[in-house]
Amino acid sequence: MTQDPWQRMIALVDMNAFFASVEQRDNPYWRGRPVAVTNGRQGSCIITCSYEARAFGIRTGMRLKDGLEKCPELIQAPTRPNRYADTSRAIMASLEDISPDIEVFSVDEAFLDLSHCQALYEHNPERVGNAIKQKVFEASGLLCSVGVSGDRSTAKWAAKQQKPNGLTIVPPDEVAERLADVPVTDLCGINKGVGKFLAQYGVYRCGEMAKLPISVMGRRYGNPGKKLWLMAQGLDPSSINGEVAAPKSLGHGK
Repeated sequence: MTQDPWQRMIALVDMNAFFASVEQRDNPYWRGRPVAVTNGRQGSCIITCSYEARAFGIRTGMRLKDGLEKCPELIQAPTRPNRYADTSRAIMASLEDISPDIEVFSVDEAFLDLSHCQALYEHNPERVGNAIKQKVFEASGLLCSVGVSGDRSTAKWAAKQQKPNGLTIVPPDEVAERLADVPVTDLCGINKGVGKFLAQYGVYRCGEMAKLPISVMGRRYGNPGKKLWLMAQGLDPSSINGEVAAPKSLGHGK
């Protein structure tokens, strides 16, 4: 059923435990098993792990030795940066079939501006979200989580709400209510330092940001501070930057 168009429709595509998922895809026996990706064959540090490993309390940055104590069946997978980069490029290229307005945010994340192609999906965010997930799977054999909303900050927050393999839609007219009880530090860009500053004014959750004059954030952090003030209310004005180049190096924790 056709729905009313949103003024803006932004999606964030977030690959699930990306490096570990690539290893499980390439090694069928490892699927459904706890896998830890380490910094090389002799590496002692876990840079990311599968969801099966996370269920045992294994986390990024943990020593492999400690991980094996928590889960003796833990499978070590030495990192393969070139393989991850190739998979990432295939995924990002496939997303251009959904919308040409794409910003590669990291090796395993991308923003899509769907504002001008809503009619292709009958203005239905669920339909376009599922189309994104299907396109990613066809290109890589991997699952992803997708967040769809009217601004990029809320879309990124939404993508984290159902992992792995989730689809979370936050219509623009529901953003204020959905974010009201969310800790401000849950939003991308509001780190602990900013959170500590906001706490001085009694602002701990997004719904409390409106009581703080935007000028306070502007004086302390300049224009970025004003943007954070808007983000907490689901009013992030940031556009999609299609000129951002794909990452040339791969970070940890993917």
